[in-house]
Amino acid sequence: MLKHERHQIILDKLKLNKTVLSIKLSEELLVSEDTIRRDLKELESKNLIYKVHGGALLKENRALSYDERSVADIEEKKKIAQKAVKLIRDGQVIIMSGSSTNLELAKIIPPEINATVYTYSLPIAAELSHHPLIEVIFIGGKLNKAAQVTVGVDLVNSIYHISADICFMGTEGIDITKGLTEPDWEVSRIKDSMIHASNYVVVMCISTKIMTAKRYTVVPIEKIDVIVSDIDPGNKIFNELKAIDITII
Repeated sequence: MLKHERHQIILDKLKLNKTVLSIKLSEELLVSEDTIRRDLKELESKNLIYKVHGGALLKENRALSYDERSVADIEEKKKIAQKAVKLIRDGQVIIMSGSSTNLELAKIIPPEINATVYTYSLPIAAELSHHPLIEVIFIGGKLNKAAQVTVGVDLVNSIYHISADICFMGTEGIDITKGLTEPDWEVSRIKDSMIHASNYVVVMCISTKIMTAKRYTVVPIEKIDVIVSDIDPGNKIFNELKAIDITII
């Protein structure tokens, strides 16, 4: 079977079922799971699907729910979290966005770290409630049930009055020209307030989000201090970012 034929079958199955599993596709199409993973990666690069751990979801014109985001690209997010956790120090005041990558980070903060974490994410606040020394401050507002985060003007205003040592945030796109970007205007304003409130800004993103741009600009690229990704810092995709003194981890 030719590659384009496999791709069409995968897309047809997604339109019918909304989700596919790599192992079942491998069995049905008589190819290896590695071949299926390459197929899914290529389809994702064309913005046709959303690759998740063990399979893929149909790419639709809507924001993914928290449950969908929490399983998407999970191995990459764990890798990013392992790098980012090294930036956490005892005594810091930290602010975390509601990204699923930040949830992976929250899970591995060492138990001896004594810090204060502000977040508007219900899952992150719940995860950190089990940490023995971290003080968790949950920032309230209207609850977005699908995303499991609070939103609204009150949230933005509250964040503006925080004074944080370090900010950890996920992103939907980061680009040398357009800066940090998001597809949702309200999310862009929340993240802008986080950066305004922080002395040091760490953006965590998988490789597919690097050098891509969404509709709404959060801040210019110069406002970012560090980018943590799942790929090697020596990759040429980072050359322009390094040239303006952004640290790549």
